[in-house]
Amino acid sequence: MSAQPIVVPAPIDPPRAGPFLGAALRALSSRIAEAAPRVLAGGDDEAVHDLRVAIRRARIVLRVGRPVFGSFRADETRRVLRDVQAATGALRDEEVLLELIESLGVDRADVRVWIDARRRRERRLRSALRSGIQRGEVGHGRALIDALLAFPVKPSRERPLEKFALRSVETAWAALGPLRRAPIGDAEALHALRIGCKRLRYTVETFDGCLPPEKVALARVASRLQSCLGDLHDIDVAVASIGRARALTDLARRALAVELQRARGENAGKYLAALAEALPALP
Repeated sequence: MSAQPIVVPAPIDPPRAGPFLGAALRALSSRIAEAAPRVLAGGDDEAVHDLRVAIRRARIVLRVGRPVFGSFRADETRRVLRDVQAATGALRDEEVLLELIESLGVDRADVRVWIDARRRRERRLRSALRSGIQRGEVGHGRALIDALLAFPVKPSRERPLEKFALRSVETAWAALGPLRRAPIGDAEALHALRIGCKRLRYTVETFDGCLPPEKVALARVASRLQSCLGDLHDIDVAVASIGRARALTDLARRALAVELQRARGENAGKYLAALAEALPALP
């Protein structure tokens, strides 16, 4: 009886970063396409938020995917999407500013006049966002995503998925090292830290299924810090806005500033507590 030949199974290639990132971009492009008509239709309080988050996540995928997709194509697509993201962000900031100022309970005629002017600005920003969508700015961004994904990733740019995911998260995590020393009174430095936390969170969430548990847990740390820093940023934006407001008297400006500083103190305490809890894990 002759010996049966030994069959050696062919090696299975590990998952690659290119197909994974491409699938993530396609899914986000679909979410952008779903949200844009809702913004145009109006009456949907979550539409602008959904559009902004989908665009932001797509830009993060393009950012971390530069070595795979090629920097020129990835950066050009990010640039076009950035314009729409900026419009959604300006509208969001105005909505939050109005909500914050009205919550302070400073009932003065000049404050009401100023709030009415800000409401008109909010309507203009909403109209500008809709006009941009109607001009095809969202469609242009999605077309660039389609063009980027139309061709396979060059073999020289391809990376093993797990190694690429781990390196992307570690890069975003390491960037928080110097930023975490931002003084509590430095609005610009805290804003930079907030952006860093947001990038880390979205990077981890992009690669969630490809990471070890200790790396997945970084998203929770980043999310909590991002939330606290977001509250501080909203107050800092409001402080700057009332400082520039010509419609406000000095008395009204001082009254609003007192309430904003009180709110900032409370939120600064929450942020410092969150930071202290996160410090053992921070780079």
